[in-house]
Amino acid sequence: MVDTRVSVKIQPKKGSEEAFFAEQDKKILRELREKAAHEATKKYCEEHKYHCFRCGTKSLAEIDEGNVKIDICVNENCGAIHLDPGELKEIIKDQSALTSAKNAFLAVFKK
Repeated sequence: MVDTRVSVKIQPKKGSEEAFFAEQDKKILRELREKAAHEATKKYCEEHKYHCFRCGTKSLAEIDEGNVKIDICVNENCGAIHLDPGELKEIIKDQSALTSAKNAFLAVFKK
């Protein structure tokens, strides 16, 4: 004979005190989960603030070029360039910033 289990969940009546408190508990749990997720994301970002996404080392240098701050990995085996959202558009819009960013980037590798 096959042993089958059946799960039954009884929903409280709408408008009842149980339903009210069940909804309040759901709301509190949702808010706590959102807060925990936000704090975890913030902590992760802070811990990995200067880490290169390519090589994983803590070796990013920030270069100011006009309105844009460019992050460059100074690890001699990497050299990745990190751009935040919208920074590439800003660099392309300002061609003089593009030239100086390129020169600043190449200066990192000159010995």
